[in-house]
Order: sequence, then structure tokens, then C-alpha cells
Amino acid sequence: MAAVVKTKVWLELGERFVIGDGGLQLLLGIARRGSLAAACKSIGWSYRHAWGYLRRAEQVLGASLTSARPGRGASRGTELTDLGQQVLERLRSARARVDEAVGPTGPTRAEIAARGRHTLRRRRRPRGAR
Repeated sequence: MAAVVKTKVWLELGERFVIGDGGLQLLLGIARRGSLAAACKSIGWSYRHAWGYLRRAEQVLGASLTSARPGRGASRGTELTDLGQQVLERLRSARARVDEAVGPTGPTRAEIAARGRHTLRRRRRPRGAR
């Protein structure tokens, strides 16, 4: 079996993680589909994980990456803010440069999906508790 080179690309602000390859795919999905739920479905992340991921990134940045698009039916959804678009473009550019230099070595769709799945675990009762 041959060794395989893998890379990860992410943005930091003040040595704090902001967003990585999975977040890149999430932002791309929002930009393309106009919906956080549809973006989650396309990359295999739970809505809860994606929501938390975006809120943590926004907390580090001090500004919103997305905004709600009001309306009814198909007209409502989620869109990227100007900052969200800038983060998307910067991370997409970095990923492209890395892939151009060493080949496509980033995480696969399955690897990204696996990071965003939440499984509910039953809480165990302490011993002796009924």
C-alpha cells in the first residue's frame, strides 16, 4: 500500500480557528443553493452541526457570514453576507493553490460528511441510580 499525501486548508484569526475545508463546502453550498438546509444535505452535515460551526466562526470573526433571506416558500432561505463571500473566496483560492501545487489532496466528500454528522448518545445513569 502506498502512502498518500493529504492536506487541510483553514483560516485563522489571532491563532483561533475560523473555518476549514468543510466550512468551505458549506459556504459554497449556501451560495449555490440559497439555503443552509440544502447546503447541509449536499455535504452530509447535520443542520445542528452546520449552525454551530457557522456561529463559532462568526464569534471569532465578530461578524456574520450568513443572513436570513425573508419571504415565503422558495423565496426564503440563507445567503452569504459580504464577509461570507470574502471568506469563501479567500479559502477557495487557498485550496486551489494548494491543489495546484501538490494535486487534489484535501479531504474527500465522505471525510467532510463524517465530520458533520452528529449521533445522539444515550446518557448513562450513574451507578446505583434508578
